[in-house]
Amino acid sequence: MIPRRWAHREPAEYATIRRWMKEEGPESLNAVAEWENRIAAYVGVPGAAAVNSGRQGLRIVMERLGIGAGDEMVVPAYTLGEMLPFVQSLGVKLVPADIDPCTFNITPGSVEQRITPKTKAVLALHVFGMPCDIEGIEALASRNSLLLIEDCAHALGSTVKERKAGSFGDAAFFSFEVTKMINTYGGGIVCARDQAIVETTRKFNANEPAGYVTLSRKLDSTLLEQWLFRSRLMYLPLFLLASPRLQPLMNKLYRGSQQTQKKRERYMPAQARIGLRKLDTLAERLELRRNRAALLTSLLKPDIRPQQTPDGVLPTWYFYVALVPGDAAHIRQRLLLGGVDAGAGNEIMDNCAALLGYDDCPRAEEVFSHALALPMYDGISEKACERVAKTLNRLV
Repeated sequence: MIPRRWAHREPAEYATIRRWMKEEGPESLNAVAEWENRIAAYVGVPGAAAVNSGRQGLRIVMERLGIGAGDEMVVPAYTLGEMLPFVQSLGVKLVPADIDPCTFNITPGSVEQRITPKTKAVLALHVFGMPCDIEGIEALASRNSLLLIEDCAHALGSTVKERKAGSFGDAAFFSFEVTKMINTYGGGIVCARDQAIVETTRKFNANEPAGYVTLSRKLDSTLLEQWLFRSRLMYLPLFLLASPRLQPLMNKLYRGSQQTQKKRERYMPAQARIGLRKLDTLAERLELRRNRAALLTSLLKPDIRPQQTPDGVLPTWYFYVALVPGDAAHIRQRLLLGGVDAGAGNEIMDNCAALLGYDDCPRAEEVFSHALALPMYDGISEKACERVAKTLNRLV
């Protein structure tokens, strides 16, 4: 079976991280500082601070920027639904902006339609690593005196006119979960223009307890998932995941297997050390993803519409998502019978407009119903891409 996702691991990584965890002491904290400095330089921002999750980083940024009770924040209508209650717990009203049906991202026009006197900020997601029109949204935010936060969970390495995603807003946050562009088995990082945000995040992380248990769990669960795929035992959970009746439960378990840890923990030096290694190979891995994405696009039928890349943009292709005619969930089931793991519906993203009680985001609703996430990961072969395209073309 061709998996939809495959965590990037360096040779002997499991044993190396286990050894580093035993060796950690006060001096190893230098690795976290080096990691923060490298990421800040890579993104092109004054400073960065590691934290236990991208989600926690967003919370710190919002609190530091003064976004709270009584404020409104414009968010994408098509994004991760699990984020909504997390942000709403701060007393912020979330207002969804519809998306472009070609890029799956919010636009300056859709954001502008949602601005009211209570609007305090815009959360701009670069969905699946495809940068939104961040220049236009930045200009709109500036004209309306709004704060701009970039959700770069999928976008480490994406560029807009050779400028890195994460360098446009007042602040940005990245994720290092196991299937992200750099896998440090959890964690995230905050990038910001204001050094006070960086220092607040850094102090928060330093005061948290060590996360050895969570790190160990993620190492083990990653090895288990990859073993299940290699042994072909993954067919059963994937068939259950594709079942309409069992899908909600299985999807919860599927997401939860690599979910950001819920308890508060410190970003560990062992994670920073493996991150530094993987940052060195990021450019090469991104180039391969872009080549494979281009190959997939060239092989698919015209009525299968992949996420479009605007001029001047280089995406990460964190996910390769295409719109298919008909019901994506049904096609996903049939792909599985052909040995191709794919994702549909809320396995990819959520129709957050509906979750927030809005019924005026038709493009988000359309994308949610017809989006299919095809296999895309570091090291995917040309042969695998050709098989994926051939199987999908036969079904559409």
